[in-house]
Amino acid sequence: MERHLDRMVGLWKALVETESGSAYKPGVDRVNEMVRNILVDLGFTCRLIRQEEVGNHLVATRTFGGRGRVLLSCHLDTVWPEGTAAEWPFRVQDGRATGPGVVDMKGGIVVMIEALRHLLASGTCGLERISVVGAGDEELGSQTARAIIESEAQQADWCFVMESAPPGDFLVTARRAVGNFRLRVEGKTAHCGTRYEDGVSAVRELAHKILAFEALNNPAEGIIVSAGLIRGGVARQVVPDVATAIFDVRARTRAQQEELTARMTAIAAQPTLPGTRCVLEGEFHRPPFEESPGGLTLFELARETGRGLGMDLKGCIRGGGSDGSFAAALGVPTLDGLGPVGDHICSRREYGEVKSLPAKAALLACLLRQLPERLL
Repeated sequence: MERHLDRMVGLWKALVETESGSAYKPGVDRVNEMVRNILVDLGFTCRLIRQEEVGNHLVATRTFGGRGRVLLSCHLDTVWPEGTAAEWPFRVQDGRATGPGVVDMKGGIVVMIEALRHLLASGTCGLERISVVGAGDEELGSQTARAIIESEAQQADWCFVMESAPPGDFLVTARRAVGNFRLRVEGKTAHCGTRYEDGVSAVRELAHKILAFEALNNPAEGIIVSAGLIRGGVARQVVPDVATAIFDVRARTRAQQEELTARMTAIAAQPTLPGTRCVLEGEFHRPPFEESPGGLTLFELARETGRGLGMDLKGCIRGGGSDGSFAAALGVPTLDGLGPVGDHICSRREYGEVKSLPAKAALLACLLRQLPERLL
């Protein structure tokens, strides 16, 4: 793999410099086309699933006549708005690559493609089928891609996710569920100077509710409830009659997810200030990716394979969501973090370790080669 590093970095640069923020559909569609053209050259049959408002999705398949079906999950969009690459272009310095989406997840796409190139060039693929799903709206919660991912996952025996791995020799064996909840508080408006006592402050009630919601936090158990956006009021001198908060909610297990939803609902139903009313809306849009016997068996194979490549792989649980959650929730053995090593995703400090590209590509290629013999 090392001898192909220049090719890999060249593709990495091209993908990063093709801006594909979730809100910039033309850019996401261009990345889709770039990946699609490469997969066609590798013998895959590609299906373009067009979307009106978000980036198009990609499903690519190739059959081999062997045993076992693999799903490779990646996404084509990033969090970065159009114009970011002009201010923050792709750059390699001191063994680290930076740029918008460099590991979330342009680098994972590069690793996947290089692994497929190596596997196919060796002529040793004993699988029945390899499928690739490239989601165009992952950073928006995969709202339109979810059904596609789940459909392909239901036809797969294993799923590998091309998200990045944290520094060190890690693979991701579990992820938290992710929820998006909106709390709307209604009070009664009044003028602060002349009729203050006639008003009921929605902002004040919301403050009580935020404290009550965030009291549910238990980071040690993987539970996070965080008010990320708050709005309320129309003017300084007016008692606000409406206030809202958007909460990011995370849970490690389905049981935690259900308990959190029930407790938040109960808190919202009990106003602190008489005359206020609270309405809670939202849901967990990504299920928990929980460790499972099948997933851990897949990890053990990866760890054994990694030893032969000079890696001492360890499993970890990540708080961020990925499309692997959809496959894992369906009972498909899933392993995440097959992309390059990197850190600080979704920030201007995001980076990927260049040397990890060939290493992770070699690991994935070896896993794909061994699966039919070792796990069937």
